[in-house]
Amino acid sequence: MTEQEKQKHFCHTHPNLFAQSRCNNCFKGMCHTCIHNNPTLCTACLKSSFLTGDQYKNQKELIYILSIGLGVGLLYHIYQFTTITHLYNNFNFVNDLLYVTIGTLTVISAYYMYSETTIISDIRKIPFIGGKLALLLIIFSLVIGIPLFYLLYKISLFIWQKITNQKHQL
Repeated sequence: MTEQEKQKHFCHTHPNLFAQSRCNNCFKGMCHTCIHNNPTLCTACLKSSFLTGDQYKNQKELIYILSIGLGVGLLYHIYQFTTITHLYNNFNFVNDLLYVTIGTLTVISAYYMYSETTIISDIRKIPFIGGKLALLLIIFSLVIGIPLFYLLYKISLFIWQKITNQKHQL
């Protein structure tokens, strides 16, 4: 078997496993383990683009949070546009759109924030009142805006990683 046939049928990183997919960047074979780590890029391309581990996870979370938040804001805008005849004369619409978008960003950020910690599951283990306390904690954190600070933290991490990656490339 030639080297080109091996690259076509076997994983580049794990040469004893069959390729399940191809890297979007270099088109080398990727096995099921490589696909589980990142479905679009092989490990070599991930290392070259500095998107490994937490950096890739932070970028993925930011994309999900912002796209869902802005998508809900857009849907609200479309809904209001179809129900209000004089859209631009209504200043409450802008405030409502801002509240809906920020509220959605807060809820989605809370989902990712609590998925990274075990605090909610630990509180739920408290006998009799654990579930109520966990729900109260989630509602309280949403009301005072802690998930928005989490979102700002993720954005600052992403920017800091981009800055440090550019310094490493120079």
